[in-house]
Amino acid sequence: MGRSLATESGRCALCGSTEGTLLAKGYDFEYLTTRDEFSFWRCNCGGIYLNPRPAPSALPTIYPENYYSYNFQDKLGPLVMRFKSLTERAKVAAYTPYLRPQARVLDIGCGDGHVLRQLDDHYHEPLRLEGVEFSEHGITATQALGYNVHVGPIEDVDLPAGAFDLVIMNQLIEHVREPQAVLRKIAKALAPGGHLFIETPNVDSFDARLFRNRYWGGYHLPRHFHLFDTLSLGQVVEQAGLKTISQKPLVCPQFWIISLQNWLKDRGATKLAKWVSPFSPLLLAPATLIELIHQRVSWTSNQQVVAQATSEGQPPP
Repeated sequence: MGRSLATESGRCALCGSTEGTLLAKGYDFEYLTTRDEFSFWRCNCGGIYLNPRPAPSALPTIYPENYYSYNFQDKLGPLVMRFKSLTERAKVAAYTPYLRPQARVLDIGCGDGHVLRQLDDHYHEPLRLEGVEFSEHGITATQALGYNVHVGPIEDVDLPAGAFDLVIMNQLIEHVREPQAVLRKIAKALAPGGHLFIETPNVDSFDARLFRNRYWGGYHLPRHFHLFDTLSLGQVVEQAGLKTISQKPLVCPQFWIISLQNWLKDRGATKLAKWVSPFSPLLLAPATLIELIHQRVSWTSNQQVVAQATSEGQPPP
């Protein structure tokens, strides 16, 4: 288990409160970067936030070199990567109605550039593709693909005003310290009528309730600073001056597997937990089936919101 981390106070993304009731508590089950335990709190307004949370100086520790998004190809293997490519192509199909030739696209938290590459490979016209990334591994990998990278955390990056036709935030809003400030920055960076895609965990799902107190994979402790249900995600988007166009559940089999893995690790079954991997095709297949059924009857553990900039391309004051 890693060392103790420098921390700072967290607060609700919706109202700024530091009050609430304890929702869950746990440690970094996945990467064992710290021995500290962290707590999620549910605010009276519905927001969920980590308090205390890792300080900015702790980012290199909690995002280690083997972090999953830095190199999907090596971590997932060829079989799982083929399935991953199919899901990414489905995302490209979802983005397509919001694109045009030479559209300027920004992927925030682009990791190794895999989403940008999928857009490049499968959209039928040239696009101007860019990313935002703070990790050296992700920056190097994305630049090697030929895409421009805005270097740094999104909170610190200067984005041009009214520049982007499409902004993508897949599994990112839950990582930032101030979701409101980030969304307002994006609203200013969107061209008039431009669109924002957000994917983030959903605490309304069945697996989130089943593993709520400690083990749910969507907690991703201590890297997730904020979590949302179907109502609060729409609220934080609207508060930033963006208009919600659509909201839907997405299939996310990995959270089921990670939740079970976390449960095993906490009970000392580390050898068995190594076999319960979110990159295992043998486990992804049944977990995907569960999620497909889940998606038909209720909200899954992952959700997507499509939002649009105001006609002026600016959020309200």
